[in-house]
Amino acid sequence: MTFKNWTPEALPADFASPHSSIRHILLGRPGDIRQTIHLLHNLRYVETSHWSPLIEVPEQRLILRPEPDEMISMLVRRL
Repeated sequence: MTFKNWTPEALPADFASPHSSIRHILLGRPGDIRQTIHLLHNLRYVETSHWSPLIEVPEQRLILRPEPDEMISMLVRRL
């Protein structure tokens, strides 16, 4: 499933909260994303229903807009 016309308001309330939180982003093939979501569920890290629907990246572009005090760390895990 893709979710082309999404807005931050469409995300679950606790995901879009501006308070102390961390945002997880899974970027990869749909099957690999689903597999990772289920793995995190099996590890009791997060319920599968807490993830947004799969979102198509328009024109192969992705722009992240962090808050001034936010940083990013990334892990690439080979499946």
